[in-house]
Amino acid sequence: MGLVGLSRSWCIAASTLLVACGADAQGLETDGDSATEGGTDDVGEVTGDTTGPAPSDWGDEEEFELRLGDDDVPALTLSMSRDEVAELFGERADEVLLLELESTALLENTLEEVKLACGIAWQLDNEEPNHDCSVTALGQSFEGPDGTWRTSPEYAMIRILTMTPANVDVSGTSSSSLASLADALGVGGGYSEILADALGIPRTQEIVSTDSLVFAFQQAFVGSHPGVSEDGTIAIYLSDALTDLSTMTKVLGPAAPHPGLVDPRFVVSGEVFGPNFAMNAVAESNLRLVDGIDADNGKGFVTVVEDQVGPTYDDELEFDFSDPERFSLEGIVPSLEVDMRFAISEADTFVDSCLGVPCNSNFPDNAVGAGSVWNLDPWTLEYNVALAAYEEYKDREFSESYLLGTASVELGQNGNPPGWTEYSVPLGIGSPPEDQFVWETILEVAQVSLHNAPFTTFAEGEADIAFTVQDIPIGLTGEEAAEAVRPFLQEQAALLSDFILGDYREDNDRVDLYWRRAENGTPYLFFSEPQDLASTADYANDNPGFFAAATLAPGSKLSNTEVTGLSDTAHEKYEPPAGESVVYFSDDVGTVYRLRIMRDGDTLQVFVAEGLQ
Repeated sequence: MGLVGLSRSWCIAASTLLVACGADAQGLETDGDSATEGGTDDVGEVTGDTTGPAPSDWGDEEEFELRLGDDDVPALTLSMSRDEVAELFGERADEVLLLELESTALLENTLEEVKLACGIAWQLDNEEPNHDCSVTALGQSFEGPDGTWRTSPEYAMIRILTMTPANVDVSGTSSSSLASLADALGVGGGYSEILADALGIPRTQEIVSTDSLVFAFQQAFVGSHPGVSEDGTIAIYLSDALTDLSTMTKVLGPAAPHPGLVDPRFVVSGEVFGPNFAMNAVAESNLRLVDGIDADNGKGFVTVVEDQVGPTYDDELEFDFSDPERFSLEGIVPSLEVDMRFAISEADTFVDSCLGVPCNSNFPDNAVGAGSVWNLDPWTLEYNVALAAYEEYKDREFSESYLLGTASVELGQNGNPPGWTEYSVPLGIGSPPEDQFVWETILEVAQVSLHNAPFTTFAEGEADIAFTVQDIPIGLTGEEAAEAVRPFLQEQAALLSDFILGDYREDNDRVDLYWRRAENGTPYLFFSEPQDLASTADYANDNPGFFAAATLAPGSKLSNTEVTGLSDTAHEKYEPPAGESVVYFSDDVGTVYRLRIMRDGDTLQVFVAEGLQ
């Protein structure tokens, strides 16, 4: 792996992120015996308020050389395997967002797989769908009380998903008598033909299409889960990819009050990173090793960030994830698929249709009456079936007469909204359903079909379903996924920079001041702040800055936190003039020091003397 963290060994492998270290990089330091004697004890005239008496004398000067760390820093090149990525990010991998998966393809592929679980005979123009769940691996996984698929709630659910005008069974519903009458008299070609015409679909097409079911599940069932976006988008993090999506079991599982999108007893799985996976990245280092001084310990070094590239200006590394030459993911599996146990529960009671006025205003966003389907929790089966049927027929208008105009079926007529269904039959023959929305009629038929299956019956609330689907395409190829991650990683460039380098400040010396070039190109003496030191360092200076007087009087301060053209407002900064200058400062325990500066271009020769009382 290219790099896991930085250490004090700046001159070995990790030091490639910083300036090169040489024997002359340490500057010149002399001990007290050989130090240059102070040039003057004169502190000059003190102006403004004072903070205390000036030192009566000064100790021996210690001499140091401070140079700017302007050497070019080599780019950091990383090429990490799956194991190395896992090691680098560790538990924080769940903070790195890879992509946001639009769930349409996943839901569509899942529903299509389920619809075909019991064969394809239901697609024929036949009143008997002739389901046989033994013909597929998914169907064979269905198991009811008798140990077969025939008594399973999953098979009962498939009867709903595969209902067509040709095979729909309305026995036991409010449409039963009307259907029997139409079939017996051949009215309109029989009930199946009347239904197909009214809905505007072929006799062999599902009454509720996959597209409408996807819409409903995405908006209601999936979108109401706390771990998913309201539009049904599923966030995939680095931790999910590194665990072959097993972490999605918890993410998509029960999350009160939602019962969960998947059954947590079955671990979600799907390989993302193949055996030859590699994450390749090239990043420019914004770290610079600068010279500093700890007044009571001598020369020290501090690593600072010199970031002049937006949008943030405190990144240790500068990534460009949009550039294929500077970032790539190799070895993502070509076909991204998932295994999961998709589960959905039904309501505990039967949901009656809303009949007659004012039910012609009973919509998802305007529930009429406490018993309205739209008052159910959005993760219930009934709500999703109704919403899918609503999506399918919310704009449907239809009008047709039968029996020489004595009978009619009308949708969205007589000033009513689209989808509102009215039956007109002489003398009420056939007991037609009361006026209602067509999607509520469909929900009624679906509920009865679910609980009164051909081989068994289910009590209300006991027909919860769960489909164990395997190898379901998620809607992205490996190549598409590798491209899709780029904008998400770019948005997290600062976060990734922190992860890769760790806390670079842990190796910083406890200096009082340091010499560095600011973003405007001008060198300044920076007075250290706690943010420059290791997180464990206990540092607090009550009077930071550089002063013209040894009393450190506020009126004699030479440094400023705010300098025109600089974004930094945390540090006291002082620009020494060419030649010789003298400033004063105190350390974090209040000891005053004199700093005599000899500036020659970008190099400072400094002489530090401790104030004596």
